Amino acid sequence: MILAVTIDVEEEGLFSTRYDSRRVPTENVSCLTKLDHIFTEHEIRPTLFVSYQAARRASHRDLLIGLQEKWHGEIGAHLHHWNTPPIEDLPYAQPVPSELMPRRLLKAKIETLFEAIAEMNVEPVSFRMGRFNLGPKIFNLLEHTSILVDSSIAPMRKEYGGPAGIRAPVDPYFPDPENPRTQGGSKILEVPVTILPVVRGVDCGLERLAANPRLPESAVLWVAKYLASISIQPMALGLRRLKAGARFHRNRGGRVLTMYFHSSELMAGGCPQHRTEGDVDRFLKKLDKFLGWLRNELPGESRVMSEVREIYLNEHAGTDTSSR
Repeated sequence: MILAVTIDVEEEGLFSTRYDSRRVPTENVSCLTKLDHIFTEHEIRPTLFVSYQAARRASHRDLLIGLQEKWHGEIGAHLHHWNTPPIEDLPYAQPVPSELMPRRLLKAKIETLFEAIAEMNVEPVSFRMGRFNLGPKIFNLLEHTSILVDSSIAPMRKEYGGPAGIRAPVDPYFPDPENPRTQGGSKILEVPVTILPVVRGVDCGLERLAANPRLPESAVLWVAKYLASISIQPMALGLRRLKAGARFHRNRGGRVLTMYFHSSELMAGGCPQHRTEGDVDRFLKKLDKFLGWLRNELPGESRVMSEVREIYLNEHAGTDTSSR
């Protein structure tokens, strides 16, 4: 099994649902160094999805380049469309869904993000949308960029403004640009974050229920998130459930285990669950134990997103990347 460890490197405040476009602190980025001994010990090669607010600061750029080189990782792009310039007032609740933004505005925001990352001498080939807010508008824009791998699909989830439906593949696939939750003919490989239905077929049933106008969609989504699925998100789960999720995926034939967390989870006060340094230390110990267990229980190499695409093409498509 391939292990894809991904980190959203971003500003503080998002866990408190603040979407300020101007006063945006990013002190948490320096806390990435707390992962060094864990990643070195377990030979983890992470993909760092970097937001504009993190990439625009020279001190963070130097740190991220150094960590990327030390960990043999990859720097990707992470679009927070609510605070990446240009900023325009729109008549919708924050964060404004990307599908409600004008195409020319989204295109300009992507260009701004890529320009900030270019200051690190990086042309990003991997991408994640903020709040998993990936719709056809963004996906079609990405088709005309350097991006070859996306990791913005969260099965069994539907965020405000995110893609329609609950059901989505749990292993990599080439999406339909007009409906990124389904397979199609895109050149971009979708590598979903690993979130599994606890029972086969429950995702189909919940999607039908969510489409029933007589039922509150919010209730169906709550069931999908808290009762009917299991993820590989170390902040949200204890060690036993993380192991159970990894075993579920392996036993169901899963090929890629995609873990995600946020840089702000490494800073005391950066998220509601980690209010103190002690909370952060416990999180790091849990992560260390889980990664150690994975090496022994589910042997497989840690890979960056671009390598997942290479492996997927070679093993599943029987071809090389020049055909896509």
